[in-house]
Amino acid sequence: MAVEITGTDACGNSPKNVFVARFEEQLARGDTDALAAVLAPECVLDVVGSGGVRTVEGREAAAAALAEIVPKGLTGAHVEAAVTHGKAAAAWGSWTLRGEIVQWSHVFWFRTLKAQDFDRIRVFGG
Repeated sequence: MAVEITGTDACGNSPKNVFVARFEEQLARGDTDALAAVLAPECVLDVVGSGGVRTVEGREAAAAALAEIVPKGLTGAHVEAAVTHGKAAAAWGSWTLRGEIVQWSHVFWFRTLKAQDFDRIRVFGG
């Protein structure tokens, strides 16, 4: 079943916001190739959960770990907001899984002001 994604059309007031919103779409779909394509080679991913923080380093490892945070069998994703300022960005929203809503929040740092790839990501929830 395809994942229905909503909300990303509301994030289009800047190219950087759209970049972040598209990343969230690729994450919800589990597209590790698309995720890896926008991660810096030395990207650092922090996965924050009730047990603490797990840190993953490197483009491929971070892309694989990102795909693991999305619940299997996801039927919907909603991006409530994707905002940016300088080299920093944040997005938050929810995933739908068998009628349950899972809230998430992600914080990003771009490698450069051109916002072509992410240097560091910190994910909460999910």
